[in-house]
Amino acid sequence: MNQTFKDFNLLPEIQKQLDTLGFTTPTEIQAKAIPVLLEKSKVDLHGQAQTGTGKTLAFGIPLLHRIDRKNKQTQALIIAPTRELALQICDSIRPLADAIGISVDAIYGGASIEAQVRNLRRGVQIVVGTPGRLNDHLRRKTLVIATVSTLVLDEADIMLDMGFKDEVDEILRFMPDDREIWLFSATVKSGINNIMASHMKDPVSVRISKTKIATGTTHHYYSVVPMRGRLSALCRFIESAPHFYGFVFCQTKMLTGEIAEQMLLRGYRVGALHGDMSQSQRNAVISRFKAKEITILVATDVAARGIDVANLTHVINYSLSEDQESYVHRTGRTGRAGREGIAITFINKGELRYIQNMQRKFSLVIDPINVPTREVIIQARMQEVGEYLTSIVERTAPEEQSLNKFVDDLSEEQRKNGLKQILFDKFLKSIYEEEEFSGTPSLDQYESRGGGSYGDSSTQEIFIPVGHEDGVDREEVFALLKESNISPDVIVRIRAIKRRIFMHVPHDKVATVIDALNNKTLGGRRIRAAIAESNDGGQSHDRRGFGGRSSGGGQRSGPRGGGGYSRGASRGAPRGGRRD
Repeated sequence: MNQTFKDFNLLPEIQKQLDTLGFTTPTEIQAKAIPVLLEKSKVDLHGQAQTGTGKTLAFGIPLLHRIDRKNKQTQALIIAPTRELALQICDSIRPLADAIGISVDAIYGGASIEAQVRNLRRGVQIVVGTPGRLNDHLRRKTLVIATVSTLVLDEADIMLDMGFKDEVDEILRFMPDDREIWLFSATVKSGINNIMASHMKDPVSVRISKTKIATGTTHHYYSVVPMRGRLSALCRFIESAPHFYGFVFCQTKMLTGEIAEQMLLRGYRVGALHGDMSQSQRNAVISRFKAKEITILVATDVAARGIDVANLTHVINYSLSEDQESYVHRTGRTGRAGREGIAITFINKGELRYIQNMQRKFSLVIDPINVPTREVIIQARMQEVGEYLTSIVERTAPEEQSLNKFVDDLSEEQRKNGLKQILFDKFLKSIYEEEEFSGTPSLDQYESRGGGSYGDSSTQEIFIPVGHEDGVDREEVFALLKESNISPDVIVRIRAIKRRIFMHVPHDKVATVIDALNNKTLGGRRIRAAIAESNDGGQSHDRRGFGGRSSGGGQRSGPRGGGGYSRGASRGAPRGGRRD
């Protein structure tokens, strides 16, 4: 017989609220942790579970039973590694807390500290916060935790990975010695064991089955794609899913920003999320993503931790995670609430063992999948064609005599051909502008090409140290060349990133272009052009797995192609799950 929340003998108000929220059956971590925490008046506990397994209520429900409702002092402290996770915890607990008159508030960086001080002065019984801002309040003495009896460390492994060990140790020094600690993590790394040994007494451990992935409705795939072909492969997978809405995970902050920037140039509705962004920038991107103003979020593991977004269709691992547990965190974001999801991981041939290990460890089936061909993408686009036609046929256009007469005067063949051409231009034309990508390429196809960043040995890549963030665009570069009587047509390709502009020019024009650009002023400072250094058999130092020749081996014109754009090409309509 399946266990229910009613088996836990909860406070009537909490049980009623759970019923109202539709929570009837506890998850595995809830079923294991809640009884332990309710039965003991004081216990140190380590709970090990992945993202999406219900950890918040696993500690949140027992924590609410610990609070003395008549005492308005801070009695419990929950520490989370990110602002987003702190807010998510607060939002999850608050409906239950409100039902029994317990106050909960989130304290995190990037928000007004004065407003937080006012809330704390009114009395907050459960404080949820990030390590840095909590320490700010402790030093200001605007937060007093000498009265705290329960400390919860959520996502403690991520907290340590982000370098918060000293901050957590500092917080512990402000707490009474007889407090209990509930520590939750997805992994048990050395740092977790150190916390348990240093700060916890005879901890009880509960964990969910390590050999199970939390979401059984996610279909897992891997695709063998060399790093320099992954941007084009990524775009093809997105193009083959008309309603794509998901995460693209990268291993580094730099790669995250670059991929998002290249996809923006190609016309996709995409945002980036990484550790170098300010809180206001992060909030804006997350809000736009949740509102589906952008449908693709390129992120690092740490930056995306704690963001809970419903109805995601895809998770694509552009690069492998550092550990296997992070794979579960990433892919667990799709396939929730009974909906199907798709997780695709890009690997090179040497990483097949990683996939095999994942399948054994988590009892997963991870199938190979080819990069979508032109025919597959066309079929996906035809679904969009049908939806578009349905939407416009259902509309009632205003009567316009000139337009009515024009349409009436057309023959049936002209109307048919005209409609086909309009739909082709809107939905299919861009597919035929790129070279075909036949399945999943082998590594040998790419390593044998050599040449510059676009696989073209007839050109040399040069760069100048200014870019988008300096307020400089390609037109200013063309203007400088014209001042030196050099035709802009000498630039075969040009692309701009945050603090660099890269150009491909014929070998015999390299010295001329460099001389024309040297010591000129762009972005408010003098610049010097230089040849982009090469390594890895001719691969430009800047490629880092983005840009480059389109995966089919050809070059693409326009902003959708090759990590840059040809001079004079017009920007296409927004894409990526996709058209407005």
